[in-house]
Amino acid sequence: MNKEVNYVLQGFLLTLVVVGTFKFGGLLLSISPPDKAVAAPEIGYCGNATVILSSSEIKGKNLFQDNCATCHSLFKGVLGPALMNVEERVKDRKLLYAWIRNNDAVLKSGNPYFTKLVKDFGDVRMTPFPNLSDEDIASILDYIKAASKN
Repeated sequence: MNKEVNYVLQGFLLTLVVVGTFKFGGLLLSISPPDKAVAAPEIGYCGNATVILSSSEIKGKNLFQDNCATCHSLFKGVLGPALMNVEERVKDRKLLYAWIRNNDAVLKSGNPYFTKLVKDFGDVRMTPFPNLSDEDIASILDYIKAASKN
């Protein structure tokens, strides 16, 4: 295939990607010749907003999807509360980490905020995540914070 045909095909594919991104909320891809390939930044969609994520936020997004998204949404309550602006509601980061790792221990301590939260959501207990490191939890919170800004 000659260069002109190759460029026409790349232009056509790029047009499809861009139109699909705006029309359908798809992912934005970088189309480059193989010798000049570059990685596209991670782009997340939060409602109608597009968010470019840092490496910590990308890790947090993946951890959120793997561990949290079954019961939580960023913007509305599901089985558990919406997590948008969670760090504004729970300012004590050590307490928030303790809650994520072992909510039963936090409830046994008599914490009024979390006790009310559990009652508000029909006494459904959150799954404990003792396997998440401080770095993992920080990444999840970074992702939530980035998504909450939009």
